[in-house]
Amino acid sequence: MKTEHDLPTQKRSIYLKALSALEMKNPALVVQLLQPLVIEEPEFLVGRRLLREAQILRSRGKSSFFGISGTGISLGRGKIKKLLESGDWKAAIEIAEKALDADPLGVAPNKDLFEAASTASKAERNFIYETYVKHGGEKVESDKKRPRLAEQIEFILKNAPNDAETAKSVHAARDRMQTFDAIARLALETIAHDPKNANQAKHDLGDYLLATEDYDEAFKIFEEILHKNPADLDARDKSREAAARRSMQRGRLETASFADLVKQRQSAGADEKVVTAAESAEDLARIVYEAHEAGNPDREAARKLADLYFNREDYGNAVEYYRYLSALANETDPGLLRKISDSQARMLSKTIADKEKQLEASGLDEAAAAQAKTELDQLRRDRAELMLGEAQRRVDRNPTDLQYRFELGEQLVIAGHYKEAIPELQKARSNPNTRTKALNLLGKCYTERSMLDLAAKTLADAASEIPGMDGTKKDIIYNLGLVYERMGDKEKSLDCMKQIYEVDYGYLDVAERVEASYTA
Repeated sequence: MKTEHDLPTQKRSIYLKALSALEMKNPALVVQLLQPLVIEEPEFLVGRRLLREAQILRSRGKSSFFGISGTGISLGRGKIKKLLESGDWKAAIEIAEKALDADPLGVAPNKDLFEAASTASKAERNFIYETYVKHGGEKVESDKKRPRLAEQIEFILKNAPNDAETAKSVHAARDRMQTFDAIARLALETIAHDPKNANQAKHDLGDYLLATEDYDEAFKIFEEILHKNPADLDARDKSREAAARRSMQRGRLETASFADLVKQRQSAGADEKVVTAAESAEDLARIVYEAHEAGNPDREAARKLADLYFNREDYGNAVEYYRYLSALANETDPGLLRKISDSQARMLSKTIADKEKQLEASGLDEAAAAQAKTELDQLRRDRAELMLGEAQRRVDRNPTDLQYRFELGEQLVIAGHYKEAIPELQKARSNPNTRTKALNLLGKCYTERSMLDLAAKTLADAASEIPGMDGTKKDIIYNLGLVYERMGDKEKSLDCMKQIYEVDYGYLDVAERVEASYTA
């Protein structure tokens, strides 16, 4: 695929003019500039996406070419079919693209584009597979039984180490295939813009992503479908399949036969049904992979592998196997769901810590330091969004669980969404295990929204329910003192600080506040 910087100077200038035209809200000019450019440069996917966006903007408020928005009739299907049969993929895509100018959201013209691009992609895949077989790879009857594309290419390069021409042709075929896959995906995504076609288009897109081994994106698509319709069993099954395939792909698992592995384990004196703590991640991964392929998932081995990665602080791999297990449990195991979010949060925290060390290190010039700080700020935002998103999903799945309500309220407070946090924390105070913490956070929400009388009452109630003076009560009384201070009641504010001073001299700035009152 080509980027803006891969274009010749003149064509890059046209693209930049199109960007300016879009900013000036002139989609017609964008189409005029980009349509010939996309035809001449079919690998320039950014330009094609921008063209489609402009075509859709231009068509808003108008009927389609045939008077029915988003349907369309294919006038070029016969030509496209003949071109595909002759192997002229570029011309087939060009005809499909021209038809979309009249009806960018039309199902028929977008399906024509999808058909042209997906057929072209399949031809490139077949070329790579034929090269794989030519160099000694096993020939199989079913496409589904072929090794993964990356394995085929690795095999070819390994068995033809000095054949530069073969390596060049295989890599070129892979690049073209990726371009065609992206065009096919764009066609289905465009169909999904229309709500009445969205569900089927997303199913088709998910199926295509599975077929082209883009398991991460396939998982996301099927999860989107399930979010809108949890009863969609086909999407649920395919979401599990995508999660499992993604885990195997990211783990770079070998496909050694399970029987051979069992023999190795038995020769070492291990029972094939027992997964010992001493087993390597590689052994466990093979067991998980082969069991999944056989249709009998080994949950015990998968859990041990996930925990092994987690304990090694390899959170990326850990989260993949926890997701796999969660998919097997129909996303109903709260322990696994928490492990997933915990792993993701730790992964981000680890990255943040590394970035903080980089910032603290001497030798960074001003530009590098600014870049590192920008990246660090973004990572912190990502972590906050992750934690908030996970808390919201837990509540969506278990709306009556007051512990989850508290955690959502807590994350909303951390994110500064005080108004949204209030109803969650009000519900959470009915849970004895979170009541005082919920009241403390409620007091903070009221304070931040300048509802000081409600804040004072809430914090006073919370403090009265805690015997003794533990850390939570100190925090509550300190916050109550600050509220009284803002209300102008210095006597009550000082009394709160004195309560803490009597048991913990070093708590925040309590000593300074109390002692200053005697010298005033």
